[in-house]
Amino acid sequence: MVRVRNIRYLLAAGLTLDDVRVFLPCLDGDVAAAPPSEKGLRVALERLAVLNERIAAQTEARDRLEAALRQATGGRIRPVA
Repeated sequence: MVRVRNIRYLLAAGLTLDDVRVFLPCLDGDVAAAPPSEKGLRVALERLAVLNERIAAQTEARDRLEAALRQATGGRIRPVA
């Protein structure tokens, strides 16, 4: 049960299943409280960089779409819930 909880913790933090493989040796312990390994830190920092790139790309796409909508409607756009 501890292993499953640790995997869920790592996935919820934003890591992928491939990323979690690096943590296999310590999944039966307290992953959240244990000091991170150099390899674990590297994997997490790489994943953070990927997520930041994706967020930036999505933000740019949203901004382009919003600008196009503002131009097409004379600035009369409103969010749709």
